[in-house]
Amino acid sequence: MVILFLGAVMSTSVKGAVKPAVEASSSLATFEAAGVQDGDRFSTQAGRAWKGKSSQSMWWWQIHFPQPRQIGSILQIIGDHETVLQNAPRRYMWRWSNDGKTWHNLLETQTMRERRLFRIHRLKKPVTCRYLRIEIFDCTGAYPTLREVEVYPRVEARIDFADWIVAVSIVESSKLSGAGRPFITLARKCQGWENVPAQNIWMGDFDESYIAVEPYPLCAFFGASGREWCQRMHEPFKGVEEVFNNRNLPMWTACGSAQLLALISTVGVDAAWDCPRCRDPKNPKSPVYTHIGFKNPDDPGLCGEYTKNIKESGPTYVAKVLPDPVFDGLPQEFQVPEAHIGQIAFIPKGWKHLLTAGKDGMTKMQCMRIKDRCIYAAQFHIEKSGTPENSQKIMSNFLKQARKSGGYRAKGAPVPSTSSREK
Repeated sequence: MVILFLGAVMSTSVKGAVKPAVEASSSLATFEAAGVQDGDRFSTQAGRAWKGKSSQSMWWWQIHFPQPRQIGSILQIIGDHETVLQNAPRRYMWRWSNDGKTWHNLLETQTMRERRLFRIHRLKKPVTCRYLRIEIFDCTGAYPTLREVEVYPRVEARIDFADWIVAVSIVESSKLSGAGRPFITLARKCQGWENVPAQNIWMGDFDESYIAVEPYPLCAFFGASGREWCQRMHEPFKGVEEVFNNRNLPMWTACGSAQLLALISTVGVDAAWDCPRCRDPKNPKSPVYTHIGFKNPDDPGLCGEYTKNIKESGPTYVAKVLPDPVFDGLPQEFQVPEAHIGQIAFIPKGWKHLLTAGKDGMTKMQCMRIKDRCIYAAQFHIEKSGTPENSQKIMSNFLKQARKSGGYRAKGAPVPSTSSREK
């Protein structure tokens, strides 16, 4: 089988074979069409990617094979930022032609709102053609960028792709201003994971349809919230709930996102959420979420008035309740970085309590895990500074467990919806 990296023939091809020609509708200086064919999948540097000119109504990039070529699968890597989808094709379709004039749509590649940096298109059946083109009708940002395109002759071709991770921002704004990035930085400090590919994505763009695309992600990390749960919009969390309920992707959640999984597990996204300030003690809406306490119990303040809360911050001791491979190599008590005023009040059904408060600690639920899945909810922040060796050990162990579990599994065991109360 011949595997073709567009414009660069692999060693399995005939020596001296004529390389395919590539061209584009337009190109920014130093980002010509040929940059897509250099065999470097991830580089965004000049000469190693193609960028169409801005202010265009549509763009195309194409390859002209010297001889008819069978096409069964296409791997594309897009966008000009290492981990954030920006200046990338948004609405597009791949097409083929035998003469460069009459074009035929590959409908299975039609994408109306691209959210992925990495995507594999598998055709329903192979086509044999002289020209292959991506037509781009809209882009995220000012112009589209293709970093690399690889073409494979068979629909079921094996396409090797490194394990990659997702870092999900659960802050209110959809602008990715660095939320989630510390998880990627920490992962790349772990031995064997120094170059792990990754993508940052906002929670409102994260759902089952995002992860159920080849190459499948290994796992996802979720960071802090920053606002009180009674003040949050619920709609952007529906995708997170969908993925969590399907139980088919390893997940590590920290602080606010750990509380989010507790809320999903008990009352669901469709239910109303309250906080200890606005909660009716006789009819609590989401009692699984609580606060450490108040500096003056007689004056708790208004919802979101965190200055009146007791806070747990900085390196803090936690203690093991049950053994778990994610904490292998760490003593019975060890330190982790904390920065929170909220906490999970009780362990929801289906979870195992792994860590509790250690010496001088205040938070009883420091980490829990779904009983039969690589899904963790941690109140602390391995992604923050303070305990670098312990944080790196936990991250390394989690990545190993995510890999051992098989990463994303399309046929993970679904669980009943948690939109209604679960006792």
